Amino acid sequence: MKKSIITGITMGEPAGISSEITLKIWKNYRRKIEPFIFFGDPDHLVKTCVKLKMKIPIKIIKNINESVDVFKNYLPVYKIKLSQKVNFGSPSIKNARKVLKSIDKVVNFAYKREISSVVTNPVEKNIINKKSKNFNGHTFYIAKLLKVKKPIMLLKSPKISVVPITQHLSLRNALKAINKKVIISIAETTNKYLKIFFGKKTPKIAVASLNPHAGDDGIFGNEEKKIIIPAIKKIRKMNIDAYGPYPADTIFNNKFSKQFDVIICMYHDQATIPIKTIDFDNGVNITLGLPIIRTSPDHGTALDIAGSGKASEKSLYASIKMSQDIARKRKLWIQ
Repeated sequence: MKKSIITGITMGEPAGISSEITLKIWKNYRRKIEPFIFFGDPDHLVKTCVKLKMKIPIKIIKNINESVDVFKNYLPVYKIKLSQKVNFGSPSIKNARKVLKSIDKVVNFAYKREISSVVTNPVEKNIINKKSKNFNGHTFYIAKLLKVKKPIMLLKSPKISVVPITQHLSLRNALKAINKKVIISIAETTNKYLKIFFGKKTPKIAVASLNPHAGDDGIFGNEEKKIIIPAIKKIRKMNIDAYGPYPADTIFNNKFSKQFDVIICMYHDQATIPIKTIDFDNGVNITLGLPIIRTSPDHGTALDIAGSGKASEKSLYASIKMSQDIARKRKLWIQ
C-alpha cells in the first residue's frame, strides 16, 4: 500500500515572514504539491491573515494523516501555542522555546516516518541562543536531535549547487578547520547523497580553491598544494569524479559551473554568495547525512518586511517541492 507524502513545516521565527510565506504557499500552490502541515500557533496564522487581508481557512489536526483529506480545502495546523503575542519585526525571547518545540515535533514525526520530509522556516539564532545556549542553526540542532555528528549543507537551485566545507564559523576559525580529512569526508557524503536524493549515477564534483588564483603555485598561499590537491587525489582514488581546485573567481561562472553537479567550497560565504546572487528565489538548503529529509528556504527571517505582505514565498515553495520530490524518489513511503 502506498503511503501518502506529507511534509511538516516548522513555525520559524513568529515575528518574521514565516507565517506569511506559509499562507501564500497554501493559497497559491496547494494544487501543485502534496499536503503539508504547519507546526505552530493557529491564532498567529489568523492574525497574519487579518494583517495581510487574506482569507485562508485553517484546520487544527491531531492526527498527521488528517492532513491528506483536508489539505485542498484547509491549511492543516498542528497546534503549538506561543507564549507571547507576536509583534511583527520584534522577536520575543519568551517564544524561543516554542520555536524549538516546533522543530522537535516535526523532526520526531519524520524520524518515525509519520511524515515524509521536514521543511524549516528561518529562525533568529541570537534570540534562541538566549534560551538555548550554543544553538548554531537548524542544521546542527537537528543533527544533534538525531545523533548525527557531521551533517552537511547542500545549497541547491536549478542554476547552481554548492556545499561549504565549514558553516557557521568566523573566517579565522574556518581557515583552521579546513584539512584533508574533512574535505575527503564531505566529498564522499556529497557524492553518496547526490546519488540517493537526485539519482545521479556518477556525480561530477568541482572543488574550489581557498586562495586567489588557486594559490598560484604557492605564491598566494600553500593550502592548495598541502591540503586541497592531496585531498582531491585521494577522493579520485575512491572512484569519485572530483576535479580542482578551481579559482573561486572563475568556478562560479555559469559556462564553467554548469559542467558540474555541485561545487565544494572552502567556507560559508564562498558558497552562499554565488547561489544567493545567481538564483536567490529558488535556492534550497538541504541537509545531507541525516536519516530524514530536511530542506529549508535559503533566506532569513526578513524582520524588516515582516507583516507587510512583501515577502516572496518562492524559496519556501522550492524547498517543499524538492523535499517531496526526494521523498518520492527514495520510495521510503511504500509499505
